Amino acid sequence: MKRLLLRSVFVIVLILSIIYLMAWKSPKYYVPQTGWNTADSIVPFLQYTGEHERPYIIETNTALIFGATHTKNSKDPQIIQMENRWSEFQPTIALVEGRLGFLLPPFMDPVEELGEGGMLKALAHRDGVKIMNWDLSKKALADSLQHYFTREQIALQQILNPYFGNLRFGKPSSPDRFIKEYLKRAAHVGLQDSIKTVADVDRAWKKYFPAGTDWREVSDEYELPGYLATLMATSNDIRNRQLVAAVKELTKKGERVFVVCGSSHAYCVAPSFK
Repeated sequence: MKRLLLRSVFVIVLILSIIYLMAWKSPKYYVPQTGWNTADSIVPFLQYTGEHERPYIIETNTALIFGATHTKNSKDPQIIQMENRWSEFQPTIALVEGRLGFLLPPFMDPVEELGEGGMLKALAHRDGVKIMNWDLSKKALADSLQHYFTREQIALQQILNPYFGNLRFGKPSSPDRFIKEYLKRAAHVGLQDSIKTVADVDRAWKKYFPAGTDWREVSDEYELPGYLATLMATSNDIRNRQLVAAVKELTKKGERVFVVCGSSHAYCVAPSFK
């Protein structure tokens, strides 16, 4: 009996080890050492109208920025276009927007699970190209946002933002359960003791939004309500400056950089590459 138990434990550990080795790891953040060059310029997100072609692509001799419409459809024509441009450009490094979640190839489709960023990861993995995250960490972004917003406003937005982004693909069976894994983001602004539950999120939400406005019905496919729209615009300006700094630093190092980001990011950083 003891031998059987030990054998079962060994098999379980072996399976888990294989899964760990096979599973994709989220790319590390690329942190530019030179920072934002004030000689560069971006389109402020508050001036962004969304009136441009999609995907929005910027290409120079050493960088290609593929501004995609967010998708989880593996048959989306832009996914094929992304692969074609990747093969033509022959990058030496890839930069993806945001952290990529868990994926176990070949049992899970990278686009259906992780969106267009998953496709970039698949291409980089296929061709042995290093991939990194051009975005800021949530903690770094929260630190920058404290110049403009209260800690509670930032915590509320960072906890709910993944839900706002996911709603365009369908409402989760339990919105409350969906956001629970993001409650820990309150710690980015030191509010881990006051925002610990979904009830705390509801309480904070009611302070900033009138009755009848429920975060469970809010999608970032449309303009966000109240201060969230301004916070989103400020966040995107900060992130777009980070994107420009990362690409320009890497190209100066001799890299050929292939970036995948939302089309709005590509449009807003375009003046820095023209």
